[in-house]
Amino acid sequence: MQSILASAVVWLTLFNSIFPDRPNELVIVPFDQLKGIKPTTAVAYTEDGQQLPSQTVDTDFDGKVDSLAFIADFGKKEAKKVKIINGQPQKLAQKAHSEISVLATLPDAKGPGTEVADGQFVSKKRISRNKKHKIHDGWYRYEGPLIETDKVAYRLYWDKRGAIDVFGKISEQSLGEFHRGRHHTMQSWGRDLLHNGPALGIGGLGIGSDIKRFSPGGASKAKIIVGNDGPIYASYRMEYKGIKYQGKKYNLNWDISMYAGSRYMKHKITVTKGGDLQMLAAMTNHTDTYENMSEKQFLNQSVYLDFVATWGSQVFPDKNTELAAKSKEQMGLGLLWPGEQFVKLIKNETEYEAIFRPATEIEYYSLIAYNGEKDSPITSNKEFYKYMEGLSWALKNPIAVKIGEVKLLEF
Repeated sequence: MQSILASAVVWLTLFNSIFPDRPNELVIVPFDQLKGIKPTTAVAYTEDGQQLPSQTVDTDFDGKVDSLAFIADFGKKEAKKVKIINGQPQKLAQKAHSEISVLATLPDAKGPGTEVADGQFVSKKRISRNKKHKIHDGWYRYEGPLIETDKVAYRLYWDKRGAIDVFGKISEQSLGEFHRGRHHTMQSWGRDLLHNGPALGIGGLGIGSDIKRFSPGGASKAKIIVGNDGPIYASYRMEYKGIKYQGKKYNLNWDISMYAGSRYMKHKITVTKGGDLQMLAAMTNHTDTYENMSEKQFLNQSVYLDFVATWGSQVFPDKNTELAAKSKEQMGLGLLWPGEQFVKLIKNETEYEAIFRPATEIEYYSLIAYNGEKDSPITSNKEFYKYMEGLSWALKNPIAVKIGEVKLLEF
């Protein structure tokens, strides 16, 4: 009699190796470690039968899902068992979103895509940057790619500036659904918060290590691939080719990801041609621009990530002068990185720059925390720096995953 695989059960043991409680942690497990589990029906459950928020994800941007992502809470030094089975995934609210959309009237909008913003733009999964694109020409919604969660949204200027800007949120509304061009005064979802000027913004990538640093955004060829678009995990990749630096040409991939309930972007940069490259991560500096500003540098750590953070009234004034006059808005900016790749931190009137050793791969994280957030906002510098220390400890010590017993049920 022929045996038919009816189901499979894979048990995972997840371990929080540090003392603080860790709510809302993202775990990603490749399907090649989940024998018998089908991507179309993969579901994660706690040991007591509660289904966890989960999503199948494409981690390498090849257009095929390769892993299961889920979110779980962890107590101090907790070992938690999670069961992965083939079942019926629950329908989840969209709390993570990534997008690159092109003006609908351009030839670039033809082919596969989804109309957004009342048909003004077409959202694409893959798109090459138009060689005639200029700053402020309106060809791309948000001026480039967007990534967001229910907490905050970030846009990147897809041109030679390469800066990352911030949309602070006062609700869980998605910009992908509700943004209609107005963002310099308060909307139902929030507004633009950060004035960058010539800075690379909150987590912008720089090539070089001094005042001559520049963004890879000026590369001769650029492409964006949206790898994941929620509901709990979002990511996109920028492919840059023909970056000229010190007489050589480089190609690199810049991956940015976020997940539901989090404020931070994870940045992963891989140089695909040219060898070791001198790179830095930047964060806008407003400590001398706004009143009541503070700063914390947390460097040369062993059990934490290094970070630099600022807190204060570093919020772009609302275009509505009445709202601006009443504003008590404050915001924290944070940049974190592994100490192993770090050389030095530079602070100038424009930005902070974490200078890294020349390499073909680097990682770092960047974020803002806005006191206007709907749920559990951070409201003081003391609270923000405590949050940054906890996050740096958690990111340095990710949840450990052990693949346990695998049961294949047959009939």
